[in-house]
Amino acid sequence: MPLDRPLRDYETVRSWEEGLRSQWGGDPLAEDPEKLEALQAFCELLGENPDEMVKRCFRIRKEDGERVLSVKWRKHYAEKVKEFRSQTAGTAGRRRGAAVLGFLIHNGILIQA
Repeated sequence: MPLDRPLRDYETVRSWEEGLRSQWGGDPLAEDPEKLEALQAFCELLGENPDEMVKRCFRIRKEDGERVLSVKWRKHYAEKVKEFRSQTAGTAGRRRGAAVLGFLIHNGILIQA
């Protein structure tokens, strides 16, 4: 399913880009377009946009109203990243998976896939 707007128009992608820029300098997504291509392919595979994915990974705890990670959704996306990574053999598959993991990590979702 195609996204409804360009990838860089999503708030979570801009957050990822800013995190990479502050960490590495320059324009990391322009210098390594495979990162954006991987995220685009992952979103299309799942039929979800980046903002939806990140939003699903958080919930509001009833006891105190605090925003916390959803174990259920974090596990879901960890499995999906593994599947996505396995679709491309070798180093290329690992790089594609790492790009998606980097996106999630820069948005506060710590996943080890």
